[in-house]
Amino acid sequence: MPRPTGQDAGPMMLRALALTLLLAGFVPPAAAVVLFQLENFESPTAWTAGSPHPSPPAIQPDSGPDGTGDSSLRIAASPGSGPGSRLAAYNRTDWVGDYLSAGISALTMDLRNQSLLDSSVRVAVNGPGGWFVTDAEELGRFSTWTAVRFEITAASLLSDGGTDAGATLAAVSELRILHSPDVSHRGGQGQRTLLVDNLRAVPEPGSALLLGLGLVFLNWRKR
Repeated sequence: MPRPTGQDAGPMMLRALALTLLLAGFVPPAAAVVLFQLENFESPTAWTAGSPHPSPPAIQPDSGPDGTGDSSLRIAASPGSGPGSRLAAYNRTDWVGDYLSAGISALTMDLRNQSLLDSSVRVAVNGPGGWFVTDAEELGRFSTWTAVRFEITAASLLSDGGTDAGATLAAVSELRILHSPDVSHRGGQGQRTLLVDNLRAVPEPGSALLLGLGLVFLNWRKR
């Protein structure tokens, strides 16, 4: 095949460059959270607590709200002040991304405190605007399964050193579930065990109602 002459080389190089850029645009995007995303802990999970940890977060079979056949995530804290003494678990893969564009305003989940101590459960988010946490959901010792909703909006989040909740929500890099009586993302100390199930990303109630009505209308039109 003849080599391109100097006159043809310019356009060919431009076409090659355009093809390279086009192919680069097809690189699969990083995983990002989506509206109504659900994690029910029936399969391996990316939730962790770092290391070293004597009892890292783990899926516990037959422990969910539905009993036998329903798993949940077990998060535990050890007594004392050493590694693993703070009740906190984090996720840096499945629950990161742009919560604002996704239309996510809250996270709902089922929680159960299996401890001799009361627990103040919060959700924390980190991103370009810094750390922010939600209000606490108070669970008494050895509680039953409780359905809770944590508001994840710029107006509802509490600053833990963060300066711009909107910037963080637009690019969440880490999500945490933790016990903390204070406005802190670190997690409180004290021997505790928390079970988590059915973690879901949801819109504000008004948006969910409109979406439901829209689906009903579409189903009616199809008949």
